[in-house]
Amino acid sequence: RSNGLLLASPSKHGKRNWETLIDSLALVGFTDTLPQQRCVKSSIGKLPSYVVTEQVSYTDHPFELPPSTSSDDQMSPLDQPDPETEIERVLEKIKYMGESQVKQVLACPILSYCVKPLTAPLTHLTSPYLTSLALRVNKLLLEYAENPTDLYNTSRSLLTLTSKEMVNEVYTQLVKQTHRQSKEILAYWHILATIIPFTLPNGRVLSYLKAHLERYSVQKTPAGRFAGYCTRVLQRCIAHGKRQVHPCRLEVEATCGKPYLHSKPMSIPIHLPGGDYHVTGFDTVSSVSEVIRDLECQLGLRTCRWSGYTLYMDDPVNPAVKVPINHAAKLCDVIAKWETNIKPSQCQIPQVIGLTYMKFLHLTTANDTITPTEYKLSARQLHANARLGYHGMEVELATCLGAVMAQAEEGNCPTITQKAPLEQQLTEFAEKYIPNNILDRCKEHSSKRRLVKEFGEIWQKFKDVPSPVLYQKYFTTAERWKYHKSTLFRGLYSHPKDGLKVAVCLNVTENRLTIINAETLVIMDAIELDKIVHFGGYPFTVTLKINNKSLSIMLVDKHKCYLLTELLAAYCRLTHVVARDETI
Repeated sequence: RSNGLLLASPSKHGKRNWETLIDSLALVGFTDTLPQQRCVKSSIGKLPSYVVTEQVSYTDHPFELPPSTSSDDQMSPLDQPDPETEIERVLEKIKYMGESQVKQVLACPILSYCVKPLTAPLTHLTSPYLTSLALRVNKLLLEYAENPTDLYNTSRSLLTLTSKEMVNEVYTQLVKQTHRQSKEILAYWHILATIIPFTLPNGRVLSYLKAHLERYSVQKTPAGRFAGYCTRVLQRCIAHGKRQVHPCRLEVEATCGKPYLHSKPMSIPIHLPGGDYHVTGFDTVSSVSEVIRDLECQLGLRTCRWSGYTLYMDDPVNPAVKVPINHAAKLCDVIAKWETNIKPSQCQIPQVIGLTYMKFLHLTTANDTITPTEYKLSARQLHANARLGYHGMEVELATCLGAVMAQAEEGNCPTITQKAPLEQQLTEFAEKYIPNNILDRCKEHSSKRRLVKEFGEIWQKFKDVPSPVLYQKYFTTAERWKYHKSTLFRGLYSHPKDGLKVAVCLNVTENRLTIINAETLVIMDAIELDKIVHFGGYPFTVTLKINNKSLSIMLVDKHKCYLLTELLAAYCRLTHVVARDETI
């Protein structure tokens, strides 16, 4: 070792023992202190099997034998120029080192924070354009660190770089800038925590990122807490998949704060039927199905597979329209798309997305498995649908249901007060809880007065009955209405015989689609869902193909067309799943 030469003594297994020794030395980093040399095979039989003869410069393996060549002019791979940068050579060692040795490598000055702009990229890039792009990325990071006010646009700019080379370069620069021994700069941690859910490096840069986060996460400083938060996001991103859209403003605001204080740093109110709402937490990788599952556990509901509930969002153009959300999507991606499609010029539209949890599928499940909270939500939503007056409901049934809901929501029936007489109070409550089409039938004063009196008498019968019992009573009483487990749509239907367009109501249930005349309430056609071969719709017309005939139904707007198509698809998928389960 003193003269820079190493000789391998002959042994029974000469070459194998020598290579094993060199491999073990390379793993612990011992060969870095030795001069890099070439081993060639000796042609003299009496000498040792392998002998070090000359010093060379290479990077692959310090003692690797050169390939046999037949021509003296052919260049060996060991003599080719090294495409790796100095940082990449340092990072290559991390994969083979233990925890203590990794800490020593990460403390290397070349991997530490640098205040000066880069003159060359930190990783090997294959084109001059990527090289110039890497320098522009470094300039962008330094500018944001000096004035950390626009994390939203800065992170979106970095996420436009989708090639693997640039992703590795961006992460290498960020990890290098977050490795600071003295004063911490949290601006780089903000960017790192924002882009991790969208894209990840590969190979040694990913190992470098994990080792860096693990090293800092044990510290009780703001940077250490951010490292712990980034570690959790990284693990969830690897386990549940990456994000698909750009960051939303809600998660950017959460990242600029203290996201490490909570396992779910963001929260949003989810509206329920009847005007109530429930605040639910989520993180940047949470999917819609995870949010629904947490909401079901907190409210005491059955899973959506059995209850038929789902999560809706407000349409970005018309907030009155509710659109069902795909359960596989990430909630932050849904919010980001909503923020992109909303028109800021429309001041009457709130700048926060509205989420609503309500029934989407009406399933024929056993009532004994329904929870009290589900009875409450289902009764409220069913009453809201009944008040629309799509189908004729008997006056007695409508009055009874209105009285039950009034007792559940308002309490005991009011009495005579100085502010308003009893009849006036009952009239106001009757207009609030009885369907509008029932009230329209009683336009005459005597008929309306008789209806209000009957409403008050039924209300008095449920005095002091608790609300959970009343919601269940409403749900069971509503079964007398044959359309209580259906979704109703208004549209125009072309009769197959004469081709005339007739105003109809579409009644969609779990098993069939019924077309009902809106004026006479006569069933014009009934279609079993398992007999539908193809269906689809755009923009206002839904077309159904049943065996050899086709039906076209024109709806009121595009949203109703989309909702009807999604509803038919969900029922058809559910039918196939149930049939498969029964077969098994």
